[in-house]
Amino acid sequence: MPIRISAVRQAVSEESLFRVLAEWCRSGAGRKNWALRILSAFVSGNGVRAISPLLDVFLADGNSLEIIFGVDRGGTDRDALRQLSQLRYAYPHQATVRLFYAPAAASIFHPKLYILDAGGVLRLIVGSSNLTLPGLSTNLESLLYCEGVRPQSGLGRAAMTIWNGFALPRSPLRPQFLRDLTKRLAAQHIRLLPSTHPEERQNRTTVRSVWKPLSRVDLPRSNAPIGQAVTARLPRKRQTYLVMDVLGETRLTQMQIPLGVVENFFAIPKDKERTINLSILTDDGTTQPITRKVVRSTGREGTRLMRRLEMPPIKKLQRPLAVIFIRLAGKARFAYRLVEQAHPRFPILHNLLAASGQQGARTRRFIMGTVGDKHWPAVRRSLPTSWRGSGT
Repeated sequence: MPIRISAVRQAVSEESLFRVLAEWCRSGAGRKNWALRILSAFVSGNGVRAISPLLDVFLADGNSLEIIFGVDRGGTDRDALRQLSQLRYAYPHQATVRLFYAPAAASIFHPKLYILDAGGVLRLIVGSSNLTLPGLSTNLESLLYCEGVRPQSGLGRAAMTIWNGFALPRSPLRPQFLRDLTKRLAAQHIRLLPSTHPEERQNRTTVRSVWKPLSRVDLPRSNAPIGQAVTARLPRKRQTYLVMDVLGETRLTQMQIPLGVVENFFAIPKDKERTINLSILTDDGTTQPITRKVVRSTGREGTRLMRRLEMPPIKKLQRPLAVIFIRLAGKARFAYRLVEQAHPRFPILHNLLAASGQQGARTRRFIMGTVGDKHWPAVRRSLPTSWRGSGT
């Protein structure tokens, strides 16, 4: 495949960095080993919010994301750190977010580079766009789009040299200039950054307007149209939740579900297969819903009737761990949160399951309840802050 190089004529045509990223994420839907790398001097919360539904679909089946950004001269706003933290929270083993901070009087961190590794073939955007709403869509920018780039070609090596120069800093740069965006580090910088990104202060561009040209295009792996805010609310009736063990006997990316749970919580007949719409619970709400099949299985001997749910985020997590599902308003809509052993809330759920959990296959324990019941206070404490006010 020959290398193709073109200009992205942003703000004077329908072309934009946002449209390129949308196409990258759509083409990566359902893949397991693609990687998206973003190097951006400045980031806005709205910029991250605009591409988050795309990233949810891109990461749904195991792809990876790495973002390196800067905060020099107040070019990144507070909400950007919150939004980037949510990405790390939702995809702890798939999304890496790092801050490059090199204190220097004469220079600032100012690169912009977007790389998609599509199974060994690179696509590149090199130019002037930051990960902000104007940078994604309305600014007049200088952007070169390169496709079909082999990693060992001259262009591929040059692009990765730029990336690795910051991802693996060496002298005269220092490794300590690159820091994981922990909650503590985010809190330190939030106090120092502007509440609104300087580029967006007087710019009328909104997340909705960025999505508008694509609003009728569906994202693969999701039945929710892009361009609309992902909203989630509890139903007026059957405000139900499920707490369950995820055990070591399950496959790397599949969660086994007892039949009682399949029938009584997910409302799927035991002899049927169904799809559900699944989101991740975060402090900012829910991620883009992904369509997943609850698979009917009989085991190796063909004698057991059970269900499995594909859940790529569990692949690298130590078992056992706990999962909380919440039933949302709408047809077959659910959201979940995984709670690892190392999480301070895990003992709460472990003790709750030990005291009141029903027994599924082997030692699997589960509790199906209604929001506001006697177990709900313990469950609610283990949910993201935005969901702790739900129920009575």
